[in-house]
Amino acid sequence: MTLLQLQYFKTLARVLHYTQAAAELHIAQPSLSYSIKELEKELGVKLFEKDSRHIKLTVYGEQFLPYAERALEMIDEGVGVLKQMAGSAQQIVRLGYFYSISASLIPAVMIGIYGQEKNQSIRFQFTEAPSFDLFQLLKKGELDLAFCMHQDEDIESVTIMRQPLYLAVPQHHPLSKRESVCFEDFAKEPIVMLDKPSSLRHQLDGIYAQHGLSPDVVFEVRECNAALQYVSLRFGVSVLPQVPAMGNEKVITIPISDENATFVRTISFSWMKNRPLSPAAKKVRDYIVENYATP
Repeated sequence: MTLLQLQYFKTLARVLHYTQAAAELHIAQPSLSYSIKELEKELGVKLFEKDSRHIKLTVYGEQFLPYAERALEMIDEGVGVLKQMAGSAQQIVRLGYFYSISASLIPAVMIGIYGQEKNQSIRFQFTEAPSFDLFQLLKKGELDLAFCMHQDEDIESVTIMRQPLYLAVPQHHPLSKRESVCFEDFAKEPIVMLDKPSSLRHQLDGIYAQHGLSPDVVFEVRECNAALQYVSLRFGVSVLPQVPAMGNEKVITIPISDENATFVRTISFSWMKNRPLSPAAKKVRDYIVENYATP
């Protein structure tokens, strides 16, 4: 099985037309047909079948396609790494983070990285998204590094910081003049929560369950800004980390006092265990681990 055969198979599987695929690949149609037949012979199954005047993937072809695509992607990734090592490609690092650290942690990290002469050629492709989305992008190989809360056995992580949570209430709410609150003060209040994939939602559901309560959820939202909008409109309260939008005069944020530090969330810095990082990504990873990792 050759790399060309996989490339031909992937193109034909997308186009589903021998003449068009051959033209796109800049080869003669008989050469394409021969390569596909040789690949089918080696695999021992038919990858394509005729349907009246057209062709389509067989069940074997459908099953094989994602593996072929993954193999080609890995080859492309390897070529990119080698080009970076040889200095013939721009050193781009794909870094993901979520909104609540975008105005505090990320600028400080960038200043530190570019403060070192060896990092001047590094360029970043940033992705700002909820933690669960970053976790999924990291798993798919669409990010090199990510700040997130989600983890599994395929991911290597170090703890970067522990982020306190606050109660956000509308202006003139009965709790708005308090210097701090405890869970019992707002446990039965209507609450705006992040949606279920969120690590914060999982954490809060657990806190309510520990107290034998179910939250009175009035809205489920994707990110913190939306939660604050509904709080400002007096639909309910919300439990959130410190974010820039908390400067809204219609929302009051109150520290949550808790002896067991339940209302604190742990932020991790993560990368895939078995996926090699480019030299540029390694430099960034090593800098962040050395300067920001905590016990």
